[in-house]
Amino acid sequence: MLQAFFGGILLGFTLALLTGPSFFALIQTSIRNGFRSGFALAIGIFISDLLCVTLAYLGASQFFSNPKNKVVEGIVGGIILICFGTYNIFQKHTAEGKKVDELKTINVPLLITKGFFLNILNPFVLFFWVGWMGLISSRFEFSSTLIFTFFSGTLLTVFATDLLKSFSANKIKKFLNHKVLLFVNRISGIILAICGIVLIYRVIL
Repeated sequence: MLQAFFGGILLGFTLALLTGPSFFALIQTSIRNGFRSGFALAIGIFISDLLCVTLAYLGASQFFSNPKNKVVEGIVGGIILICFGTYNIFQKHTAEGKKVDELKTINVPLLITKGFFLNILNPFVLFFWVGWMGLISSRFEFSSTLIFTFFSGTLLTVFATDLLKSFSANKIKKFLNHKVLLFVNRISGIILAICGIVLIYRVIL
């Protein structure tokens, strides 16, 4: 069991090195609104990953593996990414020197929801978990206990590294001036929008 848990941790650290829409959204949110906002976004990402792993385990992936469903999910997810990206590009940064808490701009439920949908509406995230579920189930001879242990290690590691990214991004904020923060905000928005366009392009083809 310990071997399964550490194996899951290793996969979690591997995932932590990957970049995608959720990664850039996490960094941008933490720099702009602080660690608390990044924490809320990370919770949403964690919940969506947990749901994907659960669906993969229950075999619900058969529904999502249908080409028609995959295209619809990909297009919807791509449009949402483009909308998030566009919003970030044109969103004005808070005045320099003001605290986010004072401006009361943190909406925790909204940020959790944003993190959830940013992650789960990317069909390739579900297919990734489905692939690993098949591999790990076979390796551990379909032992529910070992499968649960492995993916617990993975998801907890991913969540912990997301919090570390958010904390680090928030710490470097004090070294960035207003123009740099605005630049980071717009670059993150452009990346999210591009990810949305690429996602739509990939699922259509």
